[in-house]
Amino acid sequence: MRLRSLLELDGNGGSDDGDDKEQCCPHLREGGAFDYKNDSDEPTSSIAPCHEKYISKTYFKEHERLQDSSFQNYIVRVLEGNPERVHAELLDLHHNLVGEGSHRHLSSYLRYSIEPDSISDPSGQQCEIILIERLPSGIFADPFEYQHLIRRGVFKDAAVFGDTNLELPSFLSSRSMVEVHIEVDSNITTGQKFSGEVKVELPVHARYPPVGNDGYSRIEFGKPDLLLRCGTEGSACSSQNCSLSSITGGADPGQNAVSWSIPAGIETRAKVVSEVTFASALLSAALIIVVSLRQSSVGGKFFKQS
Repeated sequence: MRLRSLLELDGNGGSDDGDDKEQCCPHLREGGAFDYKNDSDEPTSSIAPCHEKYISKTYFKEHERLQDSSFQNYIVRVLEGNPERVHAELLDLHHNLVGEGSHRHLSSYLRYSIEPDSISDPSGQQCEIILIERLPSGIFADPFEYQHLIRRGVFKDAAVFGDTNLELPSFLSSRSMVEVHIEVDSNITTGQKFSGEVKVELPVHARYPPVGNDGYSRIEFGKPDLLLRCGTEGSACSSQNCSLSSITGGADPGQNAVSWSIPAGIETRAKVVSEVTFASALLSAALIIVVSLRQSSVGGKFFKQS
């Protein structure tokens, strides 16, 4: 699938003039992050501007771990910080796992519609869908694998955020997420409402789960976050040149529930397995010692005879 990154600008919003940046992006502070102020007692946080390449990146600058509630609040603040909206509707969504074993693909098929009339200036506009998969605990994505897929041309832009340690078991690791950008092929300059469809398969892997009672660890996947970003490529940051909106609607999330049953150790058998493993290791060590002593004895007699 051909993906494209839009609006890759520097931290100054594509302008060297500080006054222009102030007028263009009133919420943008030094460093390229939005300074969002709310009416609650919660601390002010940095919000990713519309033109930032990866929306999820700013979240992990402030949070060490992924939590669903805090990320959902973050997305709400991102949308509020980028008020220009394009109306996009999710018509259908199918979410499922493909493959067998501990290495599978998380497949997402979605149909959507966009109304160009809601774009203030459709001339020269390009749009992309941003799909964010918040992986549950016990599942991880390999960033090196995604880099390889980008080099092969499978993805144009994709990134993994959060815990990217590939060796940790489930109970020692934290959650991660994958963000991919999908190009909207239709030409919005026609001014007509149009629909499209996208299919994405993300490689995911299971970590070693903790021991349980039934021999399996059941993991549930949530519905992906879907955003639509439109703008003029290479333009400065402004509400006229870059808009970000949520793609809402579609089927009931319960209809797209995805689960993965991962084989796990049975707690009641842990003692037996440990005892057998210890006995096997002890026997193996004893055999190695006996064979070594016999070989050294035979070698000593050989040298005396010679």
